[in-house]
Amino acid sequence: MKVIQLCIRVPYPPRDGATIAMYNISKALLQQQVDLDMLSFNTNKSFVSVHEINREFADAVSIQTVDLNLEINPLDAFLNLFSTNSFHIERFRSAEFESVLINKLRQTAYDIVLFEGLYMSPYHGIVKHYSKAKTILRSHNIEFVIWERLAAACTNPLKKWYLNLLANRLKQYELSMLNSFNAILPITPVDELHYERLGSTVPKLTIPIGVNVSDYEIHPVGEFSLFHLGSMNWMPNLEAVDWFLEKVYPIIRNKDPQIRIYLAGKDMPERIFDRHDDLLKVEGQISDSKKYMKDKAVMMVPLLSGGGMRVKIIEGMAAGKAIISTAVGAEGIEYTHGKNILIADTPQEFAEEILRLKQDPQLLNQLGLNARKLVEQCYDNAVLGKRLTGFIQNITGN
Repeated sequence: MKVIQLCIRVPYPPRDGATIAMYNISKALLQQQVDLDMLSFNTNKSFVSVHEINREFADAVSIQTVDLNLEINPLDAFLNLFSTNSFHIERFRSAEFESVLINKLRQTAYDIVLFEGLYMSPYHGIVKHYSKAKTILRSHNIEFVIWERLAAACTNPLKKWYLNLLANRLKQYELSMLNSFNAILPITPVDELHYERLGSTVPKLTIPIGVNVSDYEIHPVGEFSLFHLGSMNWMPNLEAVDWFLEKVYPIIRNKDPQIRIYLAGKDMPERIFDRHDDLLKVEGQISDSKKYMKDKAVMMVPLLSGGGMRVKIIEGMAAGKAIISTAVGAEGIEYTHGKNILIADTPQEFAEEILRLKQDPQLLNQLGLNARKLVEQCYDNAVLGKRLTGFIQNITGN
C-alpha cells in the first residue's frame, strides 16, 4: 500500500501534541509495512533541518519539505477583515507546496493521501484532480470549537469580537469540508460524535494519539512536586497556565507553601519567566519530555479551552504519573475519575486534589499504575496501527 502523508509541519523531533500525533501515526503505518512518503511544511516557527531527523525514520520515509513563513502580517490580517475567507486557512495556502504536490501525484500512484489536520485541506482539490487516491482527513481537533471556546472565555470586547469572527469563518470552512474526504480519522470519540452531529456522513474511525508504551519506564519519585508541560505558542496552554497561576497557585501557597512547581514549554512568555523562584521553577523549551517528567510527581493539565486530545496526558500516563486535569483537558481520553486520573474544574477543586495527593502517597502511586494500564490497553501504537491499516484497506477495497 502506497500512502503520502501531508503534514502541517515536520513531525520531528516529536515533542509536542501535533508532532507526536503525526510522528506516531507514521510509525504505526511503518510497523504495518506501509510504503510511506511525506510532504510537509517546514515553518519558520518550528523549522527543522532534514539532516536533524532521526536517520532510521528518514530512511524509512521519503520526506520532502516546503518552507512556510507563518509570521502574522498585520496588513494581511487587516485586509482579511473585508473578505469572507478564514484567515487561519489562508495562511497555509502556498503555490510552492501546491506545485511540489502536483509533481509527486503525477509521479506516483498513491492509494491514500493522508491530510494531517484541517489546515492541509486547501490541497484536497489538487489531490482529487491529479490522483485517483482515496483521501483521509486525520482530524487533530474540530478547529472552530477551539476558537469558539477562546472567544467565550475572553473578556476584552474588541478581542472577543475578533475571536468570534475568526471562529465563525473557520466554522463555515470546516463545515464545507465535512463530506469532501473519503474518510475521517478523529482523534477522540467525542470528536467523532461531533462530526456526526454536524452532518458528516463519510466513514470514520477514531484513532487516538498513541505511544510506544515500551519506550516509557516508571521511575520512583522523590519529593512531591507538580509540573506542566506544553507549548506556550498554543493559546489554550497559555490560558491554562495563566488560570493556574492566578486562581489555583495562591490557594496552594496558602495551604502548603513548600510544594515545588515546574512549568516548561516552547515560547514561554517573559512575564511567566519573571515569576521564577525557588519553589516555582520556570523553564523554556525542553529537549526530552521523558527525562523532564522522570523525577516529578504530578502532571497538571488545567486547560479551559481547546479540543481534540492531549498527548501529554497519554505520555504522562505511560510514564506512570498521577495526573490532575480539567474535564476539557482530559477530553477524548477513556479515563475513570479517581482510578487513573483526577478531574477538577474549579480553582478550589484543583487545589484540593493537589493537596489530597500530597497527603496520600498510596493514592498518588495507584493513580499512576492504573494510568499505565489504561495506555497499555487503549493507546499502544502496535494496537492502533493494526486498526488503522484494516480501516484503510476497507476504504481502498484492497
